[in-house]
Amino acid sequence: MKIECTIDNKHILLNVNSNKPLNLILLEDLEINQIYSRCRDGNCGNCVVLLNDEAVLSCLIPAFRLKGVRILTFEGYQKSRFWHDLERAYSDTGSHPCPHCYASKTLIFESLLQMIIKSELGPSQDEEPDEEVIVQEIGLNTCACLDAHEIIAIFNSAATYRRRRRVRRY
Repeated sequence: MKIECTIDNKHILLNVNSNKPLNLILLEDLEINQIYSRCRDGNCGNCVVLLNDEAVLSCLIPAFRLKGVRILTFEGYQKSRFWHDLERAYSDTGSHPCPHCYASKTLIFESLLQMIIKSELGPSQDEEPDEEVIVQEIGLNTCACLDAHEIIAIFNSAATYRRRRRVRRY
């Protein structure tokens, strides 16, 4: 099956089996090494990517769902200007995800921060996430290296940096 999509801001034409999961496409076909999971059942949550700015488990996304989507891996995210907001938030709070889930949780935080941007752009159905939603979304990755208070502190710190960045743009 031929699929056109955008991965890390590069237009790509894939020729893969329609049921091949995204994590294996990234690992085997595109040699992106930031994906740590090969579980294929979503148990660990270490294979998170952003699919049209939403955090998803790449092991659960079959190739046929990739037509025309934007995918951002951690490798691509590190090249963006937004990555620094989360790095500063980790530093400010003194809390960091462990090395096994760092990439995954960072992308989940970014997905949540994208909700803020969408909610501030005008009237829409997207609202800024509350604390319960934040903790629930971070739970997409099952690693327990951060507690709820640390998660909220990291998010709030990163959201402050993101809002400052948006103010400077106008």
